[in-house]
Parts: sequence; structure tokens; C-alpha cells
Amino acid sequence: MNLTARAARTAAIAMTCAAALAPGTALAASGAPAGGGPIAAVPAGFSANADTWLTAQQGWLLGAAPCGTATCSDVLGTTDGGTTWHLAGTVKAPIASLGHGTPGITEVRFGTPAVGWAFGIGAFLFQTTNGGKSWTRMPVPGGAQQVLDLATGPAGTYAVTSYCVLGKPLCSHPLGFWRIGAAPGSTWTPITLSLPSNVTANVAVLGKTVYVVDNQLLHGQPDKLYASTDGLHFAARTAPCAHSQDLALLQAVPISATSVALLCDGNPGFSKAVKTVYISADTGKTDTYAGQMGLFGIQAELTASPSGNLAVASWSDGSFIYINNTHKTLWTMVEGIGDGGVGWNDPNYVSNTTAWVVYGPADFVGPGQLWVSRDSGQHWAPVKL
Repeated sequence: MNLTARAARTAAIAMTCAAALAPGTALAASGAPAGGGPIAAVPAGFSANADTWLTAQQGWLLGAAPCGTATCSDVLGTTDGGTTWHLAGTVKAPIASLGHGTPGITEVRFGTPAVGWAFGIGAFLFQTTNGGKSWTRMPVPGGAQQVLDLATGPAGTYAVTSYCVLGKPLCSHPLGFWRIGAAPGSTWTPITLSLPSNVTANVAVLGKTVYVVDNQLLHGQPDKLYASTDGLHFAARTAPCAHSQDLALLQAVPISATSVALLCDGNPGFSKAVKTVYISADTGKTDTYAGQMGLFGIQAELTASPSGNLAVASWSDGSFIYINNTHKTLWTMVEGIGDGGVGWNDPNYVSNTTAWVVYGPADFVGPGQLWVSRDSGQHWAPVKL
């Protein structure tokens, strides 16, 4: 069985959790980024879950921290490349607990310095228009049950949604694909694509270039891969992953307006899986084999630098990071941690040399640390928030 990034932890929960909180609620948080009022310190005990970066200097972290007798879902911000962090705001929703099967938010994404989104397991979708200071609960577009994935950029935000009823077996209803513009007052509009029902999906945005992935290994169909260079019109591409070898397409990671890296994963064994990458220079019309990394690790997430350096964060009964800086097919394991599989989330190259990842995300079990590499992925270390 092949699962998309973090799907091994989320797929079962996605079909058994119920949603909470009503759409339309907002919570204004204390503190503000530099230049917008007093700067609030990072809450004591903050445990990171997800990271997102607009530039090499500006990024945000979603995580959990004690607040009185409860636990708050806080969003931190940085404007100096992660040297310092501050509390930007708080989302009025819990962080999902994947170990206990409870729903909540798991991810944060920003497309501009002001506009960002938080989403997760169940009908959780929040938007901020002030850099994360306050968050408003939004309906999942089309009346769907949850957002499977969301990506955003200056030109707009894209979401893949599932209409299957939570708490019941996977239905046959195809997935929805939606776009909303960046201008205030924009509304979600559907984009018609053939996306068969699934519990996972992937969407990625770089400028006006957009990719959508819906792997179909378990359904006996070719993996669905779509590409757009204007954000409006999508063309089908042939995924390079061999179903005959039990491999499915997990992820498309844009490198430039036309270049993209494609991650295939599958044929799992005990704490191992086959993980290969392909590179395309023409938005997926043709591709070149970029090698196979080590077998350790089953779940996997890919990131790529603007120059084409590649890194894959993977986990099973341990947590591993592989890199390929050769621009050919050689991969090297640079992190191999025997931690029982606390895993990673959101590996992100923000320049040709600097990359970030969350180690042991708060939604599972682990330290909830933010790690950084400043030498193109060769060495990684936790940072103090």
C-alpha cells in the first residue's frame, strides 16, 4: 500500500474523525509582527507542527503551546530568516492528535505577507488577511467534508477537497478542485479535473505554475497528474511511477516556472520502501530519472531548491533525510535517527543553501522542533525559537 506524505498518519483518521467549531468564527490574538505593534514572545512550551515560507526571510510556524489549563494552536512568524521568532496569532481550533484519532488543523500556508490559510483533518479551514494576527473560520468550498491539500501564491489559492462523509468508509464521489483569487472578497470557483475519490492528494504552486496529484495505485488506474502555467487551464500529464513495481506518485514540487520534481513511493516492507525521483524541464511532459534513495523510511516528503538540489524527509521506525545535490542520480542519507518514527513535516528549501523541516511534529509524538540546514542539506540541526 502506497501513501502520500504524512498520509499513513492521517488516512485512517480522515475517515473516522468528526469536525468541530462553526464556520464564521474568528479569534484575534495578542501581539503582532514587527512594525505592527508590540511583539509577543514565543509561548513557553511551543511545539511545532508545520512550517511555511514566503521568502528566505519571511516564514511562519504552526504549533501547540500550553495556555492556562488548555492548549492553544499558535502561529509564529519570522522576518529575519529564522534568527528570531514572535507570536503572530492564535487559531481557534485544536492541533489534530493523530495518535489519538482526534481531528484538528495540521498545516499552515501563506501566499502573501498578509493572506494565509490553516487547514487539517476534518472540516477545518481558516484564513488570515493580516499576517496571522487573527484567523476566520471558512466553509470548506463546495460543501465538502475536508481539505486534503492546499497551496497558495500571490495569484491565488488552490484546494483539493473530499466530499466523503467523515466516520464512514471511503465513498465513490470524486475529489473537488477549487481556486480563490488573492483579492479581498474573492470567492472559491471550481476547476473541473478528473480526480477519483481518495483520502490524500497533493497540490503545489510556484508563481502561476500549479500541479495537482491524485495517486491511483490502490484503485487500479493511472496516477492523476495535472499541470498549469497560468493557474487557470490544466493539462493532464503521464506520471512516471511504475504501478507494476507498486510505486505511486506522491508529490510534484515545482523548481521553476517549467521545471518540476516528482516523487514516487511504494513497495513497502518492514520500515522500508522504494523512493525514486524524476525531474522534468517541461512541466511534466517529459521527465528524467533522478535516482533512488535508500530504502529506510516509508512515508516521504520532497523539497527542491531553485538550483535543483533535492532533499527527501522520510520516516518509518526511524526518521531519515536523504539529499541529492549532484543533479544526477546519487542520493546520500544525511540523517538517520532511531527514534521510533516520530517523523518530519514540511521540508522546505528557501534558497539554494537553506532548508527547513519540522522534526517530531506536535500532531503525533515527538519534540516538535524546527530544524535547519544552511549547507544545501548536508547538515541539519534544531534551532531555538
